[in-house]
Amino acid sequence: MMKDSQGLILYIGKAKDLKKRVSSYFASKQHDLKTIILVSQIHTIHTIVTKSETEALILENQLIKQHLPKYNILLKDDKSYPYIALTNEIFPRLIITRKNDDKSLKYFGPYPSIGSTKVLRRMLLDLFPIRDCRQPITLERQQPKCILMDIGKCVGPCVKKETFTEYQAVVKDLTDVLMGRDKDLIKKLQAEMLVCSENLHFEKAAMLRDKIGKIQLLTERQTVDINQKENYHVWGVAENPKRIYVIIQEIVAGKLLHQHGFFYDKQADIPNSDIIEQLAIQFQDKQHSIPNIILCPEDCCEILRTTLKNTPFKGEIITPKRGQKSGILDNAQKNAMLSLSRSFKLDFEKRDDADLLDHVQATLGLDHKPMICVGFDISHLQGKNIVASAVYFSDGKPLKSGYRRFIIRTVAVLSNDPLSIREVVGRRLDLCEREHEPSPDLLVIDGGRAQLNFALSALAQRDLLGRIACVSLAKKQEEIYLPGQKEPLRLANNDPTRLYLQRIRDEAHRFALKFQRSKRKQDLI
Repeated sequence: MMKDSQGLILYIGKAKDLKKRVSSYFASKQHDLKTIILVSQIHTIHTIVTKSETEALILENQLIKQHLPKYNILLKDDKSYPYIALTNEIFPRLIITRKNDDKSLKYFGPYPSIGSTKVLRRMLLDLFPIRDCRQPITLERQQPKCILMDIGKCVGPCVKKETFTEYQAVVKDLTDVLMGRDKDLIKKLQAEMLVCSENLHFEKAAMLRDKIGKIQLLTERQTVDINQKENYHVWGVAENPKRIYVIIQEIVAGKLLHQHGFFYDKQADIPNSDIIEQLAIQFQDKQHSIPNIILCPEDCCEILRTTLKNTPFKGEIITPKRGQKSGILDNAQKNAMLSLSRSFKLDFEKRDDADLLDHVQATLGLDHKPMICVGFDISHLQGKNIVASAVYFSDGKPLKSGYRRFIIRTVAVLSNDPLSIREVVGRRLDLCEREHEPSPDLLVIDGGRAQLNFALSALAQRDLLGRIACVSLAKKQEEIYLPGQKEPLRLANNDPTRLYLQRIRDEAHRFALKFQRSKRKQDLI
């Protein structure tokens, strides 16, 4: 443990030969800036001797978590995935949250998206009639009831205090499904159904039959095509020059129940093997199940075998080359790549807006900072119901009051996106003048060279060419077309300018599509 003059721990490390390891910090002059600054602050070094490398690794992980040294690898848990949680109340509720640090809650997940999590929660509430209200409910007195109890969607603990035992049983069944223990629950329900049928209680038997069918449907949605007798952990790893991202999926009884994401911003002197090693130990606290088999990329196999040698895990670590397991590993790799890309988008959304707009101005070569940006898109269905959107961004953020939608007038029978763009750009600029709105600094057009040229012609008709900047962004290759330049501008996937223009373009597309669907619905009615 390297400490400064005040006794604050700067760095925690381990090695078979501490003398060589420590000497390397002071003997070599080929260090990066971070290591140079670290060495300049070291005042004392304390050591702890352990029995084995694995014990040293576990101790290192515990000390890093406890002291959070400034210069250590601090793997970041991607907390953006949603969880389903049971509250710690007398009559628990089922909620969705993106945080998992409240120890009073019981968490399940995380799940891949907020949409799928909402669908899962709604299905669970349909199956298990626990309360969906936020009012505090006690055992001592009655609370106001809601319609859900009357229509059989809730046990009704607000009024029926005698249902406490029944309520806890329902919560246990719900927990079993979320933990993947649905087979025992289905057997229990089948036995109840049989008893009801023998006693001629056919209505209740039919309700139990329907419930069994819904549980089977729900668990089938989570089923992965893999041996259901084994528990698997699947490691997907993706990286670029700046960041490494690791997805760990937990497959229990053939069902993908949990997916965890971790990322680390790379530093020159820390190899990927150290990051994977650190994560393998850190993940021991987060995992819901001990696997029989770990599927991982080939370059991770030996690292994980060495790291997990003296842990409760005693199974195989393999890299499948073909078949079902290979497909599952490929899917985890794809998830890691998507999450890596998404992590940069989240960074982009958190960055300072003034810096972002300066970056956009410099990248696109604009005369002034694009404080007001308007994005345009055209939407139609096979040439019918041609509509357009114009979304408004001020100081790098969407301003909904500036959003406008248009029914295209100049193009009627066959769709013509460039002509439609010229019309909608002209009409939006005319609105700015009539309503005394400030003129935009930058127009972002969804499309390629043709759409850009027709937008420029709308500016020229109003003598605004040169006063308002205009670019177009093509979806296929995400190429940016600029006036007067033959070749499109191609930026890196994580470039802030590209991400900002994509955000404007995607919002314009969403708004146009929403309007187009509403028009189509009106026609159908």
